[in-house]
Amino acid sequence: PNEEKIKEHFFLDDYNKLNLLNNIKLNLTTITPRLLYPGCGCDILFPLIYLEKLFPKIKVANFIFVDSSNNLPNIKTILDSVGVGFSEDKNKISFYWKNIFVNLTFVNMRIEDIFQQIKPIDIYFERAFRIMRERIVGYEKVIVEKLNPSGILISDSGFTEQNLQFIEVLKKLSSYEEMVIGVKK
Repeated sequence: PNEEKIKEHFFLDDYNKLNLLNNIKLNLTTITPRLLYPGCGCDILFPLIYLEKLFPKIKVANFIFVDSSNNLPNIKTILDSVGVGFSEDKNKISFYWKNIFVNLTFVNMRIEDIFQQIKPIDIYFERAFRIMRERIVGYEKVIVEKLNPSGILISDSGFTEQNLQFIEVLKKLSSYEEMVIGVKK
């Protein structure tokens, strides 16, 4: 990917904050993690950069993006604009992000319906989703239950009451200033 083109998709302050991740390295028990991103919109770059910075040993990742609007065409446009080619098959795309091969499945559904569909995951990723999940009773608890042992939760708000081992991270990474990275015990 073209780094200058990537920067064009961010506010400069948000892009610079991503460097705060450089000193955090996390370990997973799998080398091919499943990452769930509910309410993803067309945000493809944040999870890719987080994956690259936090999990430098990962070579293959399986992303499950869920949104009530079909944003896959927008995601493909963003990837194309930063110089990342991809192959596609219906609601799935595959591509290389630097040294990571990513298989992304886009699921077009209401967030409320996700619990019947979701299989165990290794990484939960969420940004600017607090308002959506607050209307779903027990959401945080169910997400933590769906995490595999030693799974990683990355959220810009919430989850502080869940049984997780929290990693020290600067709160200003989140626009809410509530950034949380936790490991399931």
